[in-house]
Amino acid sequence: MTIAREIPTATVMATHDAVLDFRIPPQPHLSRVVRESVVDFARTHGVGEDDLGHFLTALGEAIANAIEHAHAERPIEIEVRIGADRIVATIRDNGIGFDSSRVVDRALPDHSAERGRGLPIMRRCCDIFSVSSEPGAGTAVVIGRYLRHSPDHEIVA
Repeated sequence: MTIAREIPTATVMATHDAVLDFRIPPQPHLSRVVRESVVDFARTHGVGEDDLGHFLTALGEAIANAIEHAHAERPIEIEVRIGADRIVATIRDNGIGFDSSRVVDRALPDHSAERGRGLPIMRRCCDIFSVSSEPGAGTAVVIGRYLRHSPDHEIVA
């Protein structure tokens, strides 16, 4: 099995956002590869540990959902973008999709439940969250955090 060297590429866009792109087959072990690359990328661009921890939790949930529920045959596309005040990821699959108008802001399920935690966890870890999906057309999840700058992080005005 070959994993296309599409994992990862990094660029700096004209908007001065740093961008890291992935295209991964829907295989669970590749979630770790993405998370490890995002950690290096985010630290290189000054994202604090608290923001990074929350962001990685949401990212892991979004990738796991795409792998487990989308039943996609083509690669999952992941774009991570870091700007001056935020880190945002878009996770897209070409899977079976669902009626995203039925996504409600709900509480975490009971502690004994084995399903249904992904979207509530993503919401709680993020300042920026949206789901766009349509049956038969795949799903796009956008997650992000506004960066909380630590006292030792110098902000240049």
